[in-house]
Amino acid sequence: MNIRIKRADINDVDRIFAIEKETFNDYWSYESLYEDICRTPMSFYLAAVFDDEVVGYIGMWHVLDEAHIMNIAVDKRYRNKGIGTLLLSALIDYSREVEIKRMTLEVREHNDAALRLYEKHGFVRDGIRKEYYRDTNEDAVIMWKEL
Repeated sequence: MNIRIKRADINDVDRIFAIEKETFNDYWSYESLYEDICRTPMSFYLAAVFDDEVVGYIGMWHVLDEAHIMNIAVDKRYRNKGIGTLLLSALIDYSREVEIKRMTLEVREHNDAALRLYEKHGFVRDGIRKEYYRDTNEDAVIMWKEL
């Protein structure tokens, strides 16, 4: 499978929104994603492309020397093929290039696949946000990675 990673842009918003909507119960609105990808100076999104179709994405906010990973998702048809790993690795590489020192994120406490992905890439658990997710009141695990 030949996956290309590129910076997401306005042409990718429709597919990113479709993936967002199929992946999350409490998904971002189209308008919020559009603003974040196209107009928010501190945001940076990457898209995974297969056969000219966006099949996954990852986004972060860059604040001073830290990055906050906002979301990552892969189209259901393409999961378990290493695309999440490619996206996260590319985002970590970009973060190093722009001299980000630390990365953080929140992940649902029962999202074992995501927890394994982040831990495989050197993120460590550093706390809990109680009842963080509005749709289920599930706790979030806070994770950090030093670069």
